[in-house]
Amino acid sequence: MKSMLAITSAMLLAGQARGQDATSSWRTYSSVKFGFEFKYPNQWREANIVTDKANVTWINFSASSAGAARNVLYVKVFPDRHAFSVEERLIAGNATATQVTVGKTTQNLYQDFVGIPTVMISRDDVLVEIGDPSHEGYLKQILATFRFSK
Repeated sequence: MKSMLAITSAMLLAGQARGQDATSSWRTYSSVKFGFEFKYPNQWREANIVTDKANVTWINFSASSAGAARNVLYVKVFPDRHAFSVEERLIAGNATATQVTVGKTTQNLYQDFVGIPTVMISRDDVLVEIGDPSHEGYLKQILATFRFSK
C-alpha cells in the first residue's frame, strides 16, 4: 500500500512538472520594435505582418490542417492609446472581463467576445490585443509566457 501511494504521488508530481514545462520547447516570437515577446506552439507559423490603414499592426499566426492554412492567433499592436481605448471599450461592451496577470501586470481577458477569447494588454506605450479564433486553448499558456522587453 505504501509503495502504491509513493507511485501515485510520483506520477502526480511528474504530471505537474510536465504541465509547467509545456511551453519550454515552444518557439518564441519577439518584437524589438514593439517591446514584447511570447512563446507559441511549434506547429504554428508566423504567417504575416500587416499594417492596416489605421496604422494598426497585425501579426498573424497560422497552422496547416488537411493542406489548408488557418488563422490560429492574431496579435494587434495599436499606434496610440486612443485607438487602443476605443477597441477595448468595444470589446468590454460586448463581453465579460476576467483579470489575468500578463508580464507582471493585471490585464483583461474577454473569454466571450464574439466567440473569440481576446486579451487586451497595455503597459506604457505598448498597446496589444491578442485573440484566439482557433479555440485550441493555448491562449492562457501564451499569456503566461508574455513578457515586456521595454
